[in-house]
Amino acid sequence: MFQTSVDLMYGALTIAIIVFTFFLVWIMYYIVQILKQGNEVITDIRTKIAEFERSINSIREKVVSSASSITFIAQEIGSVVEMVKRHSNKKTKK
Repeated sequence: MFQTSVDLMYGALTIAIIVFTFFLVWIMYYIVQILKQGNEVITDIRTKIAEFERSINSIREKVVSSASSITFIAQEIGSVVEMVKRHSNKKTKK
């Protein structure tokens, strides 16, 4: 099979290249798996951020709605207090 030392060197070199190629493919497979997991994590984080943003917007809308209701109630209470003051001033003048 091997007639000269060069043939032996070529055989060893062929085996080394095959082993190197196997390990290179193996490393590339694991790199792809890591990138895939990273992509899944990023997708999950984007989903969580979107849910958080929706929650914050919902809370903000409720606070704005409550603030406008409280403003309306405060104005009405103020007008009632003014009416009571006017009514009590009329009684004290008599």
